[in-house]
Amino acid sequence: MTYRPEIDGLRAVAVLPVILFHAGVSQISGGYVGVDVFFVISGFLITGILARELEAGQFSIVGFYERRARRILPALFLVLAISSCLAFFIMLPYEFAAFGRGILAVIFFASNVLFWRESGYFAASSELNPLLHTWSLAVAEQFYILFPLFLWACWRWFRPGIVPLLILTFLVSLALAELLSLRMPSANFYLLPTRAWELLAGSLAALYLMKRSAPNGWLAEGISVIGLVAIIVPMFVFDEATPFPSAWAMVPVFGSVAIILAASPATWVGRLLGVSPLVGVGLISYSAYLWHQPLFAFARLVDVDGHPSQGVMLGLAVLALILAWLTWRFVERPFRGKNGFSRRGIFMLSGFGALSLAGFGLVAVLSSGFPQRYPEGQRDWITTGTREYGEYVFGSYRNVVGADFSEERPKLMIVGDSFSQDFYNIVLSAGAFENYTISAIDVPAVCQLHYAQSASFVTENTAPENRRLCENRSLKATQVAKMHQADVVVFSARWQPWAADLFAESLEAMELTADVYVVGSKSFQPNRRFVLDFESSNFETARVKPEDSVVDSTRILSSSLPNSMFVDTMKIMCGNGCPIFTENGSLISYDGLHLTPEGAAYMGDLVFGAPPLSAFIQGTP
Repeated sequence: MTYRPEIDGLRAVAVLPVILFHAGVSQISGGYVGVDVFFVISGFLITGILARELEAGQFSIVGFYERRARRILPALFLVLAISSCLAFFIMLPYEFAAFGRGILAVIFFASNVLFWRESGYFAASSELNPLLHTWSLAVAEQFYILFPLFLWACWRWFRPGIVPLLILTFLVSLALAELLSLRMPSANFYLLPTRAWELLAGSLAALYLMKRSAPNGWLAEGISVIGLVAIIVPMFVFDEATPFPSAWAMVPVFGSVAIILAASPATWVGRLLGVSPLVGVGLISYSAYLWHQPLFAFARLVDVDGHPSQGVMLGLAVLALILAWLTWRFVERPFRGKNGFSRRGIFMLSGFGALSLAGFGLVAVLSSGFPQRYPEGQRDWITTGTREYGEYVFGSYRNVVGADFSEERPKLMIVGDSFSQDFYNIVLSAGAFENYTISAIDVPAVCQLHYAQSASFVTENTAPENRRLCENRSLKATQVAKMHQADVVVFSARWQPWAADLFAESLEAMELTADVYVVGSKSFQPNRRFVLDFESSNFETARVKPEDSVVDSTRILSSSLPNSMFVDTMKIMCGNGCPIFTENGSLISYDGLHLTPEGAAYMGDLVFGAPPLSAFIQGTP
């Protein structure tokens, strides 16, 4: 294929917004669309190479995978090796074990599947995962495993049907992406079936240019300008609330296709994308993409608040480009050339690198993240992962969500988000409400607890990406009707000040006749890494300042609700700051919000040992 510098310039337009978006530059709220541009470029280049080889009778599946190994693996293995060293010294055991799982998944090009399966409310923040960005490599490589064989088979036995079959697959994949964008957004984001259409858009562009000439003159100018606008505008207009990938992704995808078809040195866009700085960044774009996420993730891990300053993140973005150039110059280029490494040599080195990294990942997993790096007394709570703790929080609670009341026993209704799950575990630990039959109503924290309030006011306080969810999951009249069956109703939530300010009115609208208790929010040290800094010999002094939003919501609820109704957890627990450990040194909260089993028992003793809930510790009001 003739070298097209504008394609490398397009790579630069794709990678720079991705890096800035992951660096937290809010102005580029849709910078993630750069990945979709990459998919189109990849589909175009790979299909063009394969189709020309098939046309010339020179296709070799072994040769194809040799090129992929030369292109992808050397830089990838370098970044994985250095990231593994940093992870060993920076990450806590539960994080390091998760990193080991990630290494294994990356080696087998299945990290997108792993990250999809490990996503969810109780999952660790994706920003802290140094390998998160490899999901897109996995999608591309899964495509490359299937597509060459498909194209070869069609070329040999069903050549006239290639384009119709690709168009049909494209349409099915796009329709699936639109369907799942709201129903299963995580699977939609990570998995190949809903991303394949983006790669196939590039494939169809390549096949088009094999048979037809590219547009020229004013038509080429217009198409390429529209294409560039279609890529750039979404980077500033789209945000995390935009369902993606979905029909919205057609804008940058077709913009990329337009540039591939029409941009050339004869057009204004082609000359713009062909300028030396953009071409230079495009040449190192793969390595830049590999380096940026580990740098950002490790910086967030070692920062006290998990949010390094914008200046630090931009500095790391520049460092990613520097490391990318060094990697391109001394790793990518030598391995791509066949003079230094034969086919046999590249496969042997690839196999050795893959086995070495996979072995490292396996050891990290089997050793539970090498907890021996830390004192024995700390190992329990830095070895158990966030998901495992999260399973404890939700585990027993799932049995009472929507459960029917027993008519023979008094009835307790628990209403709220994951903090109500904590409250249920507190009840179990304290042995309170023993004679009660319990049911629960689960309302996501993003929706907050409110009832019969102005739709416009609630909408303006709910993030755009959560509004559709909250239309279905906010409190409804049927749920309030079930509360009327209860003898005791407990509301427990991670209160936002705006919802706390409305809640007295919401209670009045509910007209409940049961005994009502409202449990305030709680707040602890959010980062287990910095819990290690506290002097373990004096657990009583290990305290932290509660979050401002918790203080504000507590003040609002305390002033608007009677003392006989409001359970002031700040007053009960956090007189001189909120504790981090129980009296015997067990961790109270694993993420600053939710309770460990020991934390639930500790908080149960305090909450049910003080008014207004102390009357229920014996199981009777």
